[in-house]
Parts: sequence; structure tokens; C-alpha cells
Amino acid sequence: MGSTLMLLPFVLYCPPVYAIGPYTAGNKTVIDQGTGLEWQKSDNATLHTWQNALGYCEDLSLDAKTDWRLPNIRELKSLVDYSRYYPAIDPAVPCQSSNYWSASTVANDAHTTSAWSGFFGNGDDIWKVKTESYHVRCVRAGLPGQ
Repeated sequence: MGSTLMLLPFVLYCPPVYAIGPYTAGNKTVIDQGTGLEWQKSDNATLHTWQNALGYCEDLSLDAKTDWRLPNIRELKSLVDYSRYYPAIDPAVPCQSSNYWSASTVANDAHTTSAWSGFFGNGDDIWKVKTESYHVRCVRAGLPGQ
């Protein structure tokens, strides 16, 4: 008697990332109490290429803190609030209904010419060519110890 191996198809479901919050807003920064990340409160309304965005965050000094960096795509997406639209983000973190760079390079891009960005109009993420110019929101590990 032979046994029959039955393979059952299954789907791995990964729910979308939602804004974590709550947020504690200061004059120049906002702390996400859920993730412990401290965010630059407002972007400087200047568009940057991806390379310039990395440098901008590395050179940023806010509230005497200098360990700012460009967020990875997962961190950036943690700001998205899908219950809001244009912009899809909590008002504690003012932003443009536009694209913001992440530090995450597109993994299957053979020439690494693209990086992930977050679109805060509706919360989507999208690949963008690194030489294009978009907004920047810097982040640092804010909790604990700040």
C-alpha cells in the first residue's frame, strides 16, 4: 500500500504596516511611542536625490542630537495611517502628500539605481530612480535613553 502525499496550498499573509503611535510632538521632533523612533518633525521642503538625502540626514542636527539617518522603508511605512488620505499620516507628523526617500535600495535592481520611497498621499510605497528628487524625513532611535 502506497501512501499519497497531499500538498496543501497555503498563503502567507503579511498585513500592511500601520502607523503605530501615539506620538509625542516637540518643537523640532516627534517621538513614536510605539516604535521608539524619533522623527524630524517637519521636512525642510527641499527636494533631494537619494544620495543627497543620505548626506542630509547624516549632517542633520536637531535638539543637539546628531545621530540622524535616512529611515529604511519599513520604518518610513510605520508612519502611514491608512485611515487618513492626502496625507495618509497622523497630523502630529506634518508632511507633504508626496514621495519621501527611504534608505532601502531595491533588491532586484541589477545596477542598484533605484530605492524605495513612501508616498504619503495614500500610503503606497514605490521604486524611484535615485537621481530623481523627493522629500526627506530623517529618523533616529529615540527611546530609551534618547
